[in-house]
Amino acid sequence: MRRLSSAFLFILLVGWTHAKAQNLASHMEVLKTSYASSGTIVVLDDKTLLIEPKMPSPFCALPSDKDGKITWSYYTFPLASITVPLAQVDERVISEDRVFTDPEVAKSYKPGDVGNATMIVIAGVPGKQFHTLIYDRDKLASLGPGPHASSEYDQAPDNTEAFGLTFADAADAREFATALKSAVLLAKAQAAHP
Repeated sequence: MRRLSSAFLFILLVGWTHAKAQNLASHMEVLKTSYASSGTIVVLDDKTLLIEPKMPSPFCALPSDKDGKITWSYYTFPLASITVPLAQVDERVISEDRVFTDPEVAKSYKPGDVGNATMIVIAGVPGKQFHTLIYDRDKLASLGPGPHASSEYDQAPDNTEAFGLTFADAADAREFATALKSAVLLAKAQAAHP
């Protein structure tokens, strides 16, 4: 009887591990699909993504109301690629903001206007950085139709603690953020119980 219970527990454990791996793979597919209009995602292994945003990166403007006065924050993330080990993402810090991609939006903005894009900001756990390839956005924009060598737009390795990804479709952004949080939690659970 004891041998039968051990065999049954082993089968349950193997099945549970296989189900977790499949679930992680399904989240990876959702990430790839929801990001397809903004760039590409390559799954390097079952716990690491290589994200390659379309270049040049959009210019994002984010309004905020401070004591009845609108102030603006401006962002651009000139990433050619970023390597994202899922276990190094802080799932509590994944945020979503509606942003404007028109650099002149502050001139025509009226309170209540909603941005035309969604920016998902992703941060690493304390003490971890993501490996990136960055480029000079202005040099890339001045080159015209390509192909161009990466040296022409000053592509270089760098590291960052946080980065933003921009989505034209809010539903894709929300689907991406949800799948990323789930994938990160699964990757961390797998790392804790190999």
